Amino acid sequence: MGVVETVIVGSLISGAATGIIAATAAAGALAFGFSVSAFATTLVLSGISMALTKKPKIPTQATMLGRSQMVKQPITSRKIVYGRQKVSGAVVFMETSNKSQYLHIIVAIAGNELNSVQKVFLNDAELTLDGDGNITAPSILSGVGIIKTQLGAADQAHLNLAQYGAIWPATATLKGIAFIYARLEYNPDSFPSGIPNISAIVEGKKVYDPRTTSTAYSKNSALILRDYLTNTEYGVGATSDEIDDASFIAAANICDENVSLSSASGGGTEKRYESHGVVDTGNAPKQVIEEMLSAMAGTLTYSGGKFYVKAGAYSSPSDTLTEDDLRGGISIVTKPSRRDNFNAVKGVFLPDETGNFQPTDYASITSSTFETEDGSERVFSELDLTFTQSSSMAQRIAKIALYKSRQQLVITMPCKLTAFKHNIGDTVMVTLDRYGFSSKVFEVTNWSFANAVDVNGNAELGVDLILRELASSVYDWNAEETAFVADNTNLRSPSDLLTPAVSASDEVRIINEEVITVLNIDVTTSDFFAQQVEVQAKKQTDSQYTSLGITSFNDAVRFEMIDVEDGATYDIRARSISSIGNRSSFATATHEVFGKRDIPSDVTNLSVNIIGKEAHLSWTPIADLDLSHYVVRHSSATSGATFTTSRTIASKISRPANTAVVPALTGTYLIKAFDKGGRESRNAAQSIVTIDSIEAGNLIQTITESPTFAGTKTDTIVVGNSLILETANNFDSLAGLFDDAEGLFDGGGSNVDNEGFYNFVGVDGDASIDLGSKFTSRVTSKFVVNRTDYVNLFDDAGGNFDSREGFFDTDADQFGDTNAKLQIATTNGDPAGTPAYSEFRDIITGEYTFRAAKFRAVLNSKDTSATPRVDTLQVTIDMPDRLAHGNDILSGTGASGFDVVFSPAFSVLQNVAITAQNMGSGDYYEITSKSATGFNIKFKNSSNAVVSRTFDYQAKGYGAVVS
Repeated sequence: MGVVETVIVGSLISGAATGIIAATAAAGALAFGFSVSAFATTLVLSGISMALTKKPKIPTQATMLGRSQMVKQPITSRKIVYGRQKVSGAVVFMETSNKSQYLHIIVAIAGNELNSVQKVFLNDAELTLDGDGNITAPSILSGVGIIKTQLGAADQAHLNLAQYGAIWPATATLKGIAFIYARLEYNPDSFPSGIPNISAIVEGKKVYDPRTTSTAYSKNSALILRDYLTNTEYGVGATSDEIDDASFIAAANICDENVSLSSASGGGTEKRYESHGVVDTGNAPKQVIEEMLSAMAGTLTYSGGKFYVKAGAYSSPSDTLTEDDLRGGISIVTKPSRRDNFNAVKGVFLPDETGNFQPTDYASITSSTFETEDGSERVFSELDLTFTQSSSMAQRIAKIALYKSRQQLVITMPCKLTAFKHNIGDTVMVTLDRYGFSSKVFEVTNWSFANAVDVNGNAELGVDLILRELASSVYDWNAEETAFVADNTNLRSPSDLLTPAVSASDEVRIINEEVITVLNIDVTTSDFFAQQVEVQAKKQTDSQYTSLGITSFNDAVRFEMIDVEDGATYDIRARSISSIGNRSSFATATHEVFGKRDIPSDVTNLSVNIIGKEAHLSWTPIADLDLSHYVVRHSSATSGATFTTSRTIASKISRPANTAVVPALTGTYLIKAFDKGGRESRNAAQSIVTIDSIEAGNLIQTITESPTFAGTKTDTIVVGNSLILETANNFDSLAGLFDDAEGLFDGGGSNVDNEGFYNFVGVDGDASIDLGSKFTSRVTSKFVVNRTDYVNLFDDAGGNFDSREGFFDTDADQFGDTNAKLQIATTNGDPAGTPAYSEFRDIITGEYTFRAAKFRAVLNSKDTSATPRVDTLQVTIDMPDRLAHGNDILSGTGASGFDVVFSPAFSVLQNVAITAQNMGSGDYYEITSKSATGFNIKFKNSSNAVVSRTFDYQAKGYGAVVS
């Protein structure tokens, strides 16, 4: 019989945990045992042993962690993907184009042909691609990249990258290598940390299935192991003749069995064993086989020139070994040393999306019974399952490892050739009465050929077996797994920033002596990953945002946009930035700037002091930064006066003044504040004044224009005995239906003229009054003004809703959008000719020097739906009393008497009083030619002869001719 070489590759859960499995080189047998606690073996240098020991083992978890990380190094081993995995790989091509706008990169993700590429990721972001490979989601990456994939077929076609701007040779096909090509456009928001990690979830290599004689994608652990054993490029390179397909078919069927899951895991079923992993061709085949076997709790044996595999499942024995099969005495090991014993198993597995394909602890397998046996001390053994993705599957495998390790009785049996038929992994029954074994089940853990000498010195051939007790309960599983919790922490990824909160307000400030509006933007966040915040803003009508900067912050920060436009709406957005440059999505807000459009505060504490003919006004200045001026109006009413029904007597008292001097008038003084935008305060401050005594005047003339208003009208009209502004349109000339027009019938469809004039009736040319000479006269007026609104409701007004003057909820009597004023123009010339008149100027009450004057009313409205209404229009000209006198005048004896000349002449002379001196008995005087310019006086004695006397005179009248 020839030499039989046997290679036993046991999984991590084999009975070798006791450390008794060894290779017996002297007998020409080779065995490898893989232990949960440690791997210990002696190798015979042969072709098989050399193939299994190329390179040292790489730490398991380090291998698992690096599968989805992109690497850049000049030389790297190929990675072979089985099952479904998230992978990345070596960068095999990288260049930029278009002045570094685009980065072109090729990442080799597998050294074999893949079945499919299911998902592509940039860093942790899953990409959505359109039919041309353009990135359309997530939004932060939309439009910044193109992704193309190649599955790595042996006849893989050339990927034309010239169309994307990359220089990629036509001979570069990367046949047999699956890869991802990405063209990424530079964008610091999309790629804050630089070049992103490119990875993909893929379905791996297609494998041969001897059950169907077909090659297709599969997750079956036995079929994947068979593929690796037969692969001549990176595997063991076994031929099909070296594969015992019967054992692989049996193992494949075991792997495909359905196992019920607990309700805690969601119920249903899963396959008994699956393999999902990556083979690093730089690792020793022995390490690779060990990891593959761990996924199915299996063993691999090379015996008689063939590989045999057994998956982790109980096989009932059909043969019994007895004393008749022995050729010598047996040895028994009842229990391993405490050092090699354990009563609990823990480790990591590599979950799918539920754990983001990262090494994760599965629920540890423990046994209170075993702990009690070991003195109530829990002792763990590590079992990492690099090809297992299911938590429940990992727990089943770990339980097999634990329970199999507690089958601790091991016997060594020197058998006759009757035991030659048994192979490693077989189960047999042993009946040995001396040891109390009656059909006790054992598993063959080692087999070696024996060339011995019997008691008589004769050569004797046999088989030495090492058996370990086994119970079917080792493989029992009754949906008893603990549910896998994918996220055992609620800590977010640093790249997943929370969107901050953003709000806006505005305020008015003075900067460089200019009143401007500032947009305040407040940003808050509770995200501890956020180290900085960036804010951008734009006017809603603009297309581009303006960056307001990036600043560090903890919980809150304020940004300012200086000199924004009042009334404009601004779009605002803010985002957080982490310490590594990742950006959150934008938080957005809109804000309509009110700014200087806010109405001024009401004036308070208006007081009026009458000093002679003057009213001295004072008030508390308002603090509004955009205050422009104050407007003072007066109404003759001493009760119920309103700003609307008053006339302006001081049209602009500029800030910062808080006093004014105006004519003293009986009635109500009213004042409002106006800002730089022309907006007025809501309510007028007022003060009522009753003047008991103002120096009486002498009426020269009263000119009354109301109610007929017969003078010349420009854009004004008389309606109902009142003077109002004309409308730009006649109601019935408007377009559209008669009753569709806005406003009242006589409101001209909300088209009231904004200004109109009324010139008084002329009595001498176009003069309203001719005094005949130049006098200083006091001009007063009676000017009653009200407001007519052609719309009854606020939103009936023409134009935009918020363009109308006044307030939505304020009485129209408080509106300051209409006004009427009286003006005077004067001349010193004869109005019958063509004298030059002064410019018209506003008149309230005052003294004016002129010969002739003309008057007009000016009506104004800022509201196209309202007009001032002049109900009473009257002007009065009077002159104050005047006394003229002369003392100690000698009359002389001239026959014509003595002429007294008034200088200046009166307008009207009312009387003359004479006081004579040194008069004789019978003396008297005669006054003749008495007029406004003077008089003639003669003194006569009793004989009627002219005599000279001394006299005083006092003339009373009013008016004084101005030269």
